[in-house]
Amino acid sequence: MKQIKKILVPTDFSDNAELAFNHAQEIAKRFGATIDFVHIVPTIKYFSESISLMEAPLDMIDDDIYPTAQKEAKAKLQDLMSKYLKEEFKGEAISRVDRKPFEAIAELASEKEYDLVVMPSKGRHKSNLLRGSTTEKVIRQSRVPVFTVDDKLTSEGLKRVLVPTDGSMISFAALPLALSIANIYTADITFYHVQELYGSPLEYEGRNPNKSDETNLYETLIDHLEDYLINEGMEDVQIARGEVDFEDQFVITDGASNHRVNFYTVVEKGVSAHLGIEEYAAENADVVVMATHGHSGLAHFFLGSTTEKVAQSLDKPVLTVKPPAEKLSKK
Repeated sequence: MKQIKKILVPTDFSDNAELAFNHAQEIAKRFGATIDFVHIVPTIKYFSESISLMEAPLDMIDDDIYPTAQKEAKAKLQDLMSKYLKEEFKGEAISRVDRKPFEAIAELASEKEYDLVVMPSKGRHKSNLLRGSTTEKVIRQSRVPVFTVDDKLTSEGLKRVLVPTDGSMISFAALPLALSIANIYTADITFYHVQELYGSPLEYEGRNPNKSDETNLYETLIDHLEDYLINEGMEDVQIARGEVDFEDQFVITDGASNHRVNFYTVVEKGVSAHLGIEEYAAENADVVVMATHGHSGLAHFFLGSTTEKVAQSLDKPVLTVKPPAEKLSKK
């Protein structure tokens, strides 16, 4: 499982932004992590509100131009942290100035080596799009996993974690975080694979003519999953095959003890991967955890295609995971 020690929570001070606070603390409690809050003062907005009070070139972006805005933002952040976080989880209140808040958030997350970014699906204006524009752009830019939450997600209601996969090693990059989330919330995991109209890249691997297409794909997925655990050195996680196909368990060893996480595999035929994921998740998932790249790094799960469409459109919390650069370079 992935260890989470540093969590970043961006906020625009809207009521909607507060949705992320409780979930960040829930995760911090499980891992003994610290939580930093950040607010990015957007320069255009600040200029529009206060340029009449300043005698400075319009193209200047410097902390000296924005002392009041940054000071007020930091004070608000500290108040929010005192209100929502227990003392043992409180980290740093960070205020920065930038033309593009989404870039600043993504850069900060990478620069300070955060393990997770937690933010609401929608921002201040709660646009008709299910993912706010800043959140959507952070997902696209961030090298750090981004967990987007909404008002329908509660600790008691998070019991079904959906992991879409095309069976590639890269698509399984979502697994460590999926296991962490399942462990935190005592949830089950479902691996979901779409056999699209033009076929699946797994169809040509060791097909047994005496078994159904779904069973052949299921067994290939399990083989690939076991290969992933070995390749990634996840020796503390083993697969215990169930008595019934499509129903198995992860056995996670922690010192002298171990515990189990149920996981299921669903293989469906569909017109396209993203439509299949959205339709299945709508009725069968509380949160979707998915890699931003998949088969060959490009073909099936590429940010801008399946993952981005799901992250934009799905009316469910989504946790996106970008595989390490060295994995993508081997595609």
